[in-house]
Amino acid sequence: MKHPILLAAGLLLAYAPAQAQLLKKISGKLKEKPPVEETVDPAFPQLREKNATPDPTLIIGGDDKVRIDSSYEYDVAVYQESEAFQGSQRVFDGGEDIVVYYSSTSPAFCIQLTSRSTGTRYHYYGDFGRESQLMLSGYGGIASGDKTKLELEGMEPVYPGEIGYLSQLTRTGSKKVIAGVACEEYVAHNLRHDPRVKNSNRTRVTAYVWIPMDPHSVFPAYSLMPGHFKSQIEAMRIAGSYPPVVMPLEMFLEYANGDRVFTHTTHIIVQEKRKVQLSDINRP
Repeated sequence: MKHPILLAAGLLLAYAPAQAQLLKKISGKLKEKPPVEETVDPAFPQLREKNATPDPTLIIGGDDKVRIDSSYEYDVAVYQESEAFQGSQRVFDGGEDIVVYYSSTSPAFCIQLTSRSTGTRYHYYGDFGRESQLMLSGYGGIASGDKTKLELEGMEPVYPGEIGYLSQLTRTGSKKVIAGVACEEYVAHNLRHDPRVKNSNRTRVTAYVWIPMDPHSVFPAYSLMPGHFKSQIEAMRIAGSYPPVVMPLEMFLEYANGDRVFTHTTHIIVQEKRKVQLSDINRP
C-alpha cells in the first residue's frame, strides 16, 4: 500500500512545478506588453528614417554630398535697404529690403533679401564649419534652390549689385563709422571678360564699397572659421579681391548704361537671438 501512495506523491510533486511553468508561459503570452517608444540616439543620425516625405513647397537640389541644416541660429542682425536709379530718376518700388544675420557661436551667416517690385525672396546660407552654401529663391509660397560646396573663389551670395562680378579692390583711404561700426572705403571694378557677365547689359560697373575694418565687429564667430579659409581670405584681400564673407555696410554701384544701385545700413542689432528655418522663405 505504501508504494502506490509514494508513487502518487512523487508524481504530484513533479507535476506542480511543470504546471506552474506552463501557466507562467501562457499568462506571459496573454499579458499585453506596454508600448515601447522608439528613440534614435542623436549621435547616430544615419539611423533615422531616410525616406521622409519631402516638402513640396521647398525643393532643394544640388550636390548630395553637401550637408546642410534645416535651421540655423544667429544673434547679430544687420538691416539694410537698397534703392535703384535709372539716370537721375529713382525707380518706384525698386530696390530690396535686406537682413544679414551673423552668429557669435558658429562660423555661419545668412542673407535674406526681398524684392520690392516683384515680392520675390532670396535667401543665402553660408556655413564655413560644414563648408556648404545654399541659395534659395521663392515666390507665392513655393521655393527652390541648390546646395553646393562652399569655396571662396566661387562664392557669390545674393546681394544687391552683383558683387560677385567685382574683381579688384583699391583702398581709397577714406574711413567712416556706419551704424556704430568703423568702415573703410574701397573702389572696385568688374572683370569685363568674365563669362558670368557676357549676357548682361550692365557689364561694366564701378563700385564704392564700405567694408567693416574688423570683421568681428559684425561677425563675432569669424575667428571660429576653419584656418584654411582665414588664410585664403587674407591672401585674397592682399591681392585686392573681395571675399564676400562680411557684407558691405554701404555700397554704391554705377553701371555703364546709367543704372545705379545704392545699398545702406539702417541699423544693427546685437544679441538678437533668432532661429532661422529654411522654410521661412515661404512664410506669408
